[in-house]
Parts: sequence; structure tokens; C-alpha cells
Amino acid sequence: MKRSFSMGFKFFFVLLLFGTFFAYAMFQGGFVSWFLFYSFLPIIVYMFLLLIYPISNWTVKRRLSKHIIQASDHLSVEVELSRRFAFPLYYCIVEEYFPASLQKEDTSRSKFQRMSKTDALAKRRVVKRVSFPWFKRKWTYRYTLDNVPRGEHHLGAFRVKTGDFFGFIKKEYVYPTPSYLLAYPSERDIVFREKVNSFEEGASASYNVNAKNTNVVTGVREYMPGDRFSWIDWKTTARKDTVMTKEFEQEKSSNIMLILDAISFPAQDQIAFEGSVELTASLLKTLKRKASQMTFIGLGEERVFFPLQEDPAKNVLIQNYLARVQPGGNMPFSRLLDQEIRNIPQGLIAMVVTNQLDQATIEAMERLKRKSKKIIVFLIKPSAKITEEDKRMIHQLSVGGASVNVLTEEQLVQQKLEVSS
Repeated sequence: MKRSFSMGFKFFFVLLLFGTFFAYAMFQGGFVSWFLFYSFLPIIVYMFLLLIYPISNWTVKRRLSKHIIQASDHLSVEVELSRRFAFPLYYCIVEEYFPASLQKEDTSRSKFQRMSKTDALAKRRVVKRVSFPWFKRKWTYRYTLDNVPRGEHHLGAFRVKTGDFFGFIKKEYVYPTPSYLLAYPSERDIVFREKVNSFEEGASASYNVNAKNTNVVTGVREYMPGDRFSWIDWKTTARKDTVMTKEFEQEKSSNIMLILDAISFPAQDQIAFEGSVELTASLLKTLKRKASQMTFIGLGEERVFFPLQEDPAKNVLIQNYLARVQPGGNMPFSRLLDQEIRNIPQGLIAMVVTNQLDQATIEAMERLKRKSKKIIVFLIKPSAKITEEDKRMIHQLSVGGASVNVLTEEQLVQQKLEVSS
């Protein structure tokens, strides 16, 4: 209704303009009045033709340089407009509609410097491009989408605007142009630092995920950070032109279970959660060759379970999950963790990545420790928000035999993460 009224008003305006000039020429007479009428007649005719010219039958396409990227990467976008009839157009404005998932940015490691700030990732994205197509039947626009945040992004539509020379007649149309973009979490190298034990205090030797039996060689693999220089297989390295390391029997003798806490809670830091996801992705990349069997569990709005046994399809599913996961769920993490403890086997290495600690979670982790060979906890939290209660619970976990890694801004801005095992 509103659109029909606007169309009728513009049509009435063009007729009124034509009638005004014609009446002036008829009643005034003379060369000047008729000269003005014939001078403005082409403009009035153009306005009338533009008014009835349909722009809704154009073809608008969006081409992305990549459809799968890593968070903080850049990609180029090309927009192509084409039409059948080359009606002269003075200008054309194309505006991109960005979804809410792209109204923020990921500045790689530097984002962790603003870890304690609310809405530190927010960014208003506006892309408008102007061209002067005239008689062109096909023309393109290009722009760069930078600092793409982690997530699943659905680009939806374009708004196309055009009009006459003086702005009396304006036309616009929204073209649905769906495009899909998936941004995986960033990954970085992780070095496991062996925990030094004091035998004078009666502490027993802790299990080290990097421990190896150097007597029995079972194969070779690519070099990874933390490998010793003496483990390099020089013959295979020369043949493959990449540094290869010997793989020992004990290297694949441990079973590891990695648990991600994706439960939302009040005053949750968005960047801290991004750090949890990035750390999880990095741990999976680092540890998948160090365990004979590895299991990943995500506990949040949905519960996911992925047993990894060198299955590339499972790796893709995990990457897709880590790209989409957001904090959610109503049940406390401690209760979900207790449900998992009942089903896990004895004697594995448990790793838990979380953004908060409470007494119920501490007690659940102590129960997990009784069924595990080793438990390693990664707490990601801004340094300004680590309270005395947090320090007390960290100490309680450490006394109980868990290895606790507290990762704040200082550690997360580094290219390589060093954690204790």
C-alpha cells in the first residue's frame, strides 16, 4: 500500500511538472517560454521513463574469494549487477546487508589485550559503493571483508538505489543474495612444559603428555614444537624435504579426553570464551598425534561427543562445531561434568577448558581426578577478574593433584602458548 502510494505520488509529480512548464509556455508565449519548455522536456521524459523502468528484474550476484577461512582472516567480495535493457542510469548505489554475526571483528591475538572490556569485539560494518553505469548492461563492485570473526555467517541481501539527476525520482530494491561463510577458530602452537616435582615434599612424579619411550621406534611424523633435536629422522627429512621426527611406542600409549565448558553464566567475557575455543582447537591439533585414542566433549547448549581415531571426517565435524559454538545452556557445568564422569573409562588423561570456577565444579573435577591418570585444567579469565576465591579454588585443585593453567591477557597475546602438564 505504501509503495503504491509512493509510486502514485511520483507519477503525479512528473505530470504536475510537465503541466506547469506547458501552461507557462502556452499562456506566456514567446521564444523564451517555449525554449524553457523544450529544454526541460527531455528531463521530464527521462523522469517518466525512469519511473516506469523496473529495476527488480536485474540479476545481482555475490562472489566470495573463499567460503572457509580462519578467524581474523580477510577475504575479497565481488558484486556483479547485470540487466537486459541498457536504460541510461546516472548513478547506482549498492549497500550490503551484514548479519549480526558479522557486526563484530576478530583482531587475532591483539583482541586479548581488551579481554575484560564489554563488547570489545563489536564493529559496525557498513559497505556502500557508488558507480555511474549509464548504458552499461553489466558492472561490478569490489570490497574487502577484514577481521572476520569466528562463526557461521549467512550474508543475505543487497539494497540497490538509483535515481535521476536532480533526485526527484528515486528507486530502490532489495535483492536476496544468500552466501555462506564459515570461519574456523584460530590455532597456535602449544608447548607442554613438564611440571617439576619436589620429592622432598613427598610429591610423586606426574604424568607428562610428552613422555616417550626412546627405545622402540614405531614410525615417523612431522616435527612438532617440544620435540627433541635427537629425535629427528634425517633420512626421511631429506627425502620429504620437511623436518620429520621419530615416533616412539609410548608416544601413542595415552588416552586423552578433552572437555570444553561452553555453559553461559552471568558477566561472561566474550573474548575469554573466544580464547577457550581457540585453545581447544590448538590442543586438538597438538595432541591428536600424541594419543592412541582421543575424545573431545563439548558441554553447552548442546552436548557433542567425538571419538577421534585418525578419522578426517571427525576432524571436520569438530572444526565445524568449534566454528559455530556459542555460550549457552541452563544446566550448571558441574552437573553436566558429573554425568560424563559416570561414563568415562578409568586411567585416561582428562583436560578441561573453562572460563569460571565454583565450588561445585571443583568437587566434580576432584571426582574426575579419581577416575583419571591425570587432570589438567585450563582456566581462561581476565587478570582483573581473578578473585581471591578463584586463587583459593586453584590452590585446592593443585593440592588435589590437578595441574592448573591460568591463562590471562599476558599469555594469550603470545604466538606460542606454554602450558604445564
